[in-house]
Formats: sequence, C-alpha cells, structure tokens
Amino acid sequence: MQKGIWVIFIVALLGVAGCAKTPTFGDRMLAEGESRVAIAEQWEEGRSESVKGKKQVGNGRKMVEKGRADLRKGEQLIVYGDAVVQTSRQAYQAMSQAVLGADSVKTASDRVAKLQKYTKAWQAGEGDIAEGNKLIQRGNSRIAEGESEIRKGQKLIERGRQRMQSAEGRYQPTE
Repeated sequence: MQKGIWVIFIVALLGVAGCAKTPTFGDRMLAEGESRVAIAEQWEEGRSESVKGKKQVGNGRKMVEKGRADLRKGEQLIVYGDAVVQTSRQAYQAMSQAVLGADSVKTASDRVAKLQKYTKAWQAGEGDIAEGNKLIQRGNSRIAEGESEIRKGQKLIERGRQRMQSAEGRYQPTE
C-alpha cells in the first residue's frame, strides 16, 4: 500500500513537471529585448545626470566668479571710502579751528560752507564703506553658494558615470 502511494506521488510529480512550459524562442527574445531596454534606460539616465551635473558645475563656477568680483569691488569701495573719510575728517578738523578765529561774518559763513562740504564728503565716504561691506557679504554668499553647486554637480557627474559604467558592464553583446 505504501509503495502504491509513492508510485502515485512520483507519477503526479512527473505529470506536473511535464506540464511546465518551456520558454519559446519568442519568449527568450522578448526577455532579452526588455533587458536591453532596461540597460539602455539606465545608461541614458546616467548620461542625463552627468550632463545636468556639468551644467550645475558651470553655474557654480560662474557664481563663484561673480562673488569674487563682488569681493574685489567691495574692497575697493572700502579703501576709497576710508581715504575719503580720513581726508574729510582732517579737513573738517582743520577748518573747524579756523572758524573759531574768523574775524568777520562773511569769513565765518564761508568756512561753515566748507565745513558742510567736508561733512557731506565724510558721509559719502562712510556710505562707500557700508556699500563695500554689503558687496563683500554678497560676494561671500555667492562664493559659498557657488561652491555648494559645484560639489552637488560633481556628485551628479560621478553618479551618472557610475550608472553608465554599470549599464555597460551589464550589457552582453549577442554574437
């Protein structure tokens, strides 16, 4: 009896195994085509990432260059403004002492007008210094943002290249 059960079990197993469909030539070609499409899509995605990364690096470099230009201009404004402030301050101090020794209203009035001119120049120099500091801050921000963009772009380029290389490694040409 036990032998009979084993015989039935083996016959049933062989029957199920015999019903398994072997892939046809068409099935194999379809599977191979789908695989090649997936490889091609992976390679194209990698290329696209690499191109996007190169653009990002280029934009980052432009930002860094604009930031450096802002720094240079800001530093020049500060130097110029500082010179104007120093010159105006010295002229103001010298003229203010001369106002005290004025012997007529006309002389005093002329000297006060000069003091006002020196005051305006002094204020303009301080404005240049403030503008220079703003340019330096903007330049530093642009440089930091540009460097960040460069790093992100370089990562995209590397990731894209890795995807392309992985796709190329998976590709098996047919003979």
